[in-house]
Amino acid sequence: MKTITANILVLIIIITSACKKTNDALLPPNNNEVNASVVLSSGTTVIINAKGTKAPMGLSGVFGAPGFVDGTSASNAAVYIEIYPSISSTGTFVYAQGFRCQYRANVANPNTPIYQNNGINAGSITFTTVNSNYIEGSFNAVCRLNTDSVIISGTFKGDYLGH
Repeated sequence: MKTITANILVLIIIITSACKKTNDALLPPNNNEVNASVVLSSGTTVIINAKGTKAPMGLSGVFGAPGFVDGTSASNAAVYIEIYPSISSTGTFVYAQGFRCQYRANVANPNTPIYQNNGINAGSITFTTVNSNYIEGSFNAVCRLNTDSVIISGTFKGDYLGH
């Protein structure tokens, strides 16, 4: 009975350890940063300084999933960027090439309005550094919701997930 109990305990420890390693691999490193300024139509500026788990990044995922650069502030304001082409080198991408940007005033509220870039003068994202696990660059966008709009500009840097 003691042997069975000991074996079960060892098995639980091994499974717990394996699950923890798998989940940790999905978390962005603590050195990731997304810094953005969002100028509202009222003239007010929202600052998003996201670090670590609040600043995940990824380049073209499995089955053609888009790349992304996301930043969420302590007050839950967020900028979400998707890049549809596979990024493998430095360069600038605009809306027509698959650059999409969203601003959400409070991602904790499911009813928060979503401002999105679209059409002419919708902005761009520039990758100044791209290597085997690190990206760095800047972005700007005009995101709209009906007749309202916000102007977003920012920078990002850090290790990305997937490839």
